[in-house]
Amino acid sequence: MPPAPSAAPVKMPPSEARTVSELATDMLRRTTALFLAGPRPASAEQLDLYDQMFARLMPQVATDLLAELSMALAGVERAPYATARLLAVHPELRVAGPMLAKAAVLTERDLAEFIRSSSPAHLVAIASRRGIGDSLTNQLIARGFPAVRMALVQNLTARLSEDGYRSLFKIAERDEDLAEKLALRTDLPAKLSRAFVAAASEGARARFIKAAPPATRATLQATPTRTAGAAMRAMWDYEQVKTEVAALNRSGKLSDSAVNRFCVTGDFPAVIAALALLCVVSIQVIEALMEDDRVTDLVLACKAARLSWPTTAMILRARPGCDTIPADDLEEARKRFEKLVLSEAQWKVRGLEAG
Repeated sequence: MPPAPSAAPVKMPPSEARTVSELATDMLRRTTALFLAGPRPASAEQLDLYDQMFARLMPQVATDLLAELSMALAGVERAPYATARLLAVHPELRVAGPMLAKAAVLTERDLAEFIRSSSPAHLVAIASRRGIGDSLTNQLIARGFPAVRMALVQNLTARLSEDGYRSLFKIAERDEDLAEKLALRTDLPAKLSRAFVAAASEGARARFIKAAPPATRATLQATPTRTAGAAMRAMWDYEQVKTEVAALNRSGKLSDSAVNRFCVTGDFPAVIAALALLCVVSIQVIEALMEDDRVTDLVLACKAARLSWPTTAMILRARPGCDTIPADDLEEARKRFEKLVLSEAQWKVRGLEAG
């Protein structure tokens, strides 16, 4: 019995392989022209048919042609979806870039997926998208690439959240180029701009003010510089944390251990909000007590809030932007804390609000 024929594929001669590639190139160009020239496919079935045709042809053509296809389809509102995704994840930026920067067919979920896994160059393309929303801009900022941050700041149609701006302003305190580009945006939160000018390095502050619109320049120039801790606190947003702290209080869980936990995790906005609620004073009063020269009053507030000495000591040592409290001063603070009467401490802290 003769042996079974081999299942190994027959290799094409180089001349035939080139012919196949040339044929695929011609067919891809014709298919693209047909899609762009005629009436746009109205149904999902028609778009799916184009997707199938492109999927068969794309692996057989050169990268240059894929870049042409990406450029051609990027501006089409209803481009074939699967094709757009394939092009968007291509490792070569000249292929993926147009899709990432322009394709309307890509969803927010698609873009969020790409942000998690793409290279910095690909992320710059996403950052340049017109009207990109704050959920995606937050994710882009979180990736931590300088070129991506700069692209976002220069994209005046990109929507940035307050949290996003806080992150950018913090970096711009030492990045003069970023500071200058930030000043050109028209949607900067005024409070954060003033806090930035107060905390930034001399060079970053000067370039930010110089690039700012004339209408706000005088106000920024008059903004006094602050301590690092005060400038940091001015950048914090207490709205959400106040809600969370109030919920803990309603459920009876806003205790010493809760404040201790906030301090351990470095969540000082929550520490301040908790102290304000427990002392029945404003957040601004507690913020002011975080300065180096207000240790005595801060001890008073911790006693009024019914905190233990270990939690109070942790707060004193961990105050953001403040120098480390010397051991002798900490011991003196402990003695004052232990001598304080709760009712007296509460009365004195509420007097700080009136003052």
